[in-house]
Order: sequence, then structure tokens, then C-alpha cells
Amino acid sequence: MLPQSPPRSLRHGLALLPALLLASTHASALPALPGPNASAAPAGEKAPEAPAAAPNPAEAARKALVLLESNGRPVGVGTVLGGDGRVLTALSAVGASELLDVRYADGSVVKAKLGHRDKAWDLALLVPQAGRWKDGLPASEADPTAVELKTIMPVRGKAPTFAPVQLKMRTDAKSKDGDTLPGVLDLDLKGTPVAPGMPIADPSGGVLGVLVRACKMQDGPCIPVSVVAPVSAIRTFLMKTPANAVAPAPWLGIGGAAAQAGSAKGVRVLALAPGSPAEKSGLKAGGEGQGDLIVAVDGQPVDSPEALAEVIGKRQIGQAVKLLVFGGDKFREVGITLRPPPDPK
Repeated sequence: MLPQSPPRSLRHGLALLPALLLASTHASALPALPGPNASAAPAGEKAPEAPAAAPNPAEAARKALVLLESNGRPVGVGTVLGGDGRVLTALSAVGASELLDVRYADGSVVKAKLGHRDKAWDLALLVPQAGRWKDGLPASEADPTAVELKTIMPVRGKAPTFAPVQLKMRTDAKSKDGDTLPGVLDLDLKGTPVAPGMPIADPSGGVLGVLVRACKMQDGPCIPVSVVAPVSAIRTFLMKTPANAVAPAPWLGIGGAAAQAGSAKGVRVLALAPGSPAEKSGLKAGGEGQGDLIVAVDGQPVDSPEALAEVIGKRQIGQAVKLLVFGGDKFREVGITLRPPPDPK
């Protein structure tokens, strides 16, 4: 069994976490900049558009890292998966918790549920229960033996620092249950402030692995070590993610049907879920002439329950929307703040 007390390097990193602010941008491959001899477009032809500026690795990292907190106490670091919104971290950072706080770069905090775990590799996937933070760091395709490796430590109010670390060798390690973990990266972390779940990156900010807990390869009791789970192990872990490990959809809480009142087309509110955002907003349910008719959401027309669900599904939990409603022979606007559906009982 792994001891409860983390190694000194991890304790050093955790001690610094209250002073750090962590959170992700979907950084794709860096585009090539035009050279000094690039030819101009022929007369009369439109000049080609300049390539997009290369993303700043420090800024991408600042957005991509999150601070994980439990009962107000920092416990580790996570990385947002780009274009996805879920958070990759070390299971040892999560501990026995099924629900943690995720603090983003802008200071906002949301609850996140443990959606997937791998005890052998000490990996965990957290599913935020609100918001749509999609920016994240990409996986690196670089050979870790051929590039300078860096840990990423954001500092509150500043761009994060990329601290160089030395790769000692490719090594094998074991999980606390004795499973062999091939291909882990063994780093010289002496004097480097680190924390469970922290990404190890190449110079451009691509993630080469995640700092996890493991045991030295030897017979006898587990001797805890901090190693890096490589991208190959992370990809295998993510491929096994359960289908239900997804963020909850925003919820209105109505039952409706396509209807028309004069020239107005929309969704007739036939029923309201008790305590739902729709009920609390004052919408009225009923048949023709009684139930409100939802005509548009934030100015976008909806003429069927399917269209309404599609528009709401593109919003995020906690977001306020404005419904254009026809009822009582007049139009009115109704403001609603979306929230997740209640847990099934």
C-alpha cells in the first residue's frame, strides 16, 4: 500500500499551491510563419491570408491548468482536455473524494465529479458539473528523450513558469497492487515544486505525460516514487472512459409540443417539472389558450420540442437565457437561468 504522506517533492509543491492559480487552450500544431522571401500575390489577385499567430505556450498553459480543491484545501493539479472540458489528473490527488472543486485560471470554481479512474496508472478523469471550459493543452508527439522536458507551474496573476526537469531514463514501475507499468518516465525532480496530476510538457506546451504515484520495481513492500504516466497510457485510459462520464445537459424542465397561435409558431408548454427553472420563471402550462408558447431562445426561433432542446443543449449550466413567449394574447420576455436536471431517484 502507498503511504499517506507524499514524498518531499510533492509536499513542496502542495505547500505552494495556495499561491498558485491554475486552469486550458486548444493548442494545435504551431503554424509555420512566412519567410522573408515570400512572394507577393500577382497583380489583381487577392493576397493569401496571413497564417494565424502561433499560440503562446505560457498563455495556453495558464488557461489549461486547474487547481483541484477539497473542502477549500488544494490537493493537486489537473489539465483540461482541449475541446472537451473534462479534467485529467492523478487519482492520488483525488483521494477518496467523488466530488472536488475545480478552480480555473479566471478564478471561477465549479464542482466536478469523478467520472473515470485507473488505480494501476493512478489516473483520474473529472467531469465538471457546470460551464463549458473547452480550452486545453494538446498531447505531444515529441520523443521525450529528444526534447527538453518542463513542468508547468502557474503563478497567481502571472504567466506560468516552465521549469526544466531532467529525464533520468525510461524505467518500469509498479502500481501499489503490483501491476507492471511499462514505459513510465523517470524524472529528476529534486528541488522542483510539483504536485499530483501536474503535466510534463515539451517546449511548445504539448503534454508528454502526467505526474502520478507508483512503486519502485522490486520485490517486497511498495517504495513510493513519483513518475510520469506517458501519453500512450493516457490515451488508453481515455479510450476506456464510460459513456456516462459526461457533463450534465442544461435543463429547462418543461413538457411541450409544437403549436401555433395566429402567426406565432413555437413550443406550447404543456407541463412544468416541480422546482424546475421553467416553473420558477413563471411560465404557465396548459393546453391551447392556457399554456405559454415559447417562440424563440435568445432571438433564435424554435418551432418544435426538438429545436428547443437543440438550442438549450448548446448553452451551459448556470447560463441565463431569454425566452420570447406568447401568452395572454401578447408577447413577453422571460429570463431563465439553466441548471442540471435533478439526480434520478
